[in-house]
Amino acid sequence: MMRLASLSIGAALLAACSPGGGDDAPAGDAATDAATRAGTTSAPGAAATDTPPATGGRPGSAMSGTVSDLKGDVSGLNIRVTDTATIVDLPADALFEFDKADLTSGAEAELGKAAELIRKAPPGAIEVIGHSDAKGDDAYNLRLSERRARTVADWFADQVGVRQRTFRVSGKGETEPIAPNQTADGKDDAAGRARNRRVEVILPR
Repeated sequence: MMRLASLSIGAALLAACSPGGGDDAPAGDAATDAATRAGTTSAPGAAATDTPPATGGRPGSAMSGTVSDLKGDVSGLNIRVTDTATIVDLPADALFEFDKADLTSGAEAELGKAAELIRKAPPGAIEVIGHSDAKGDDAYNLRLSERRARTVADWFADQVGVRQRTFRVSGKGETEPIAPNQTADGKDDAAGRARNRRVEVILPR
């Protein structure tokens, strides 16, 4: 009897230690299966979690993170990001009176936001480019866009933390619109022309 009892106990121990023995899977595999069904993967034995893996300490891509940071610092500015530059579009209507290149009393609020970006930008020249809409004489629009760009660059050159930067100034007139100057049926597009009247401040990345 003692021999049979020992054999029974040994068989039970072998069954318990065998792979796949018993009805319950190990806790680590259960967590992994649950995570897989939930669309995530956990290391064996680790608790499943809904938190996505960190990417550089901030969710999202580096570009989206940069854009978010910029918008957080300078809300209200129109910012475009490329592989090599950060482009700030300053609406000319917010900076200048109609047909003039002198800054309005409210222009400093917009320029101050752009100056803050320049302070944070990597080393390199800052481009300031004036643009106009397509209404009026081409040559006149070119000269006006150049004068407006120069006015903006001169303002930056007086600001602490900005004046030491190198500025490249130019005007493009109506040659590089970012919106239609006319509607599809040939009518004036006032909103589109307003977007085209701008000064671009291009920062290195």
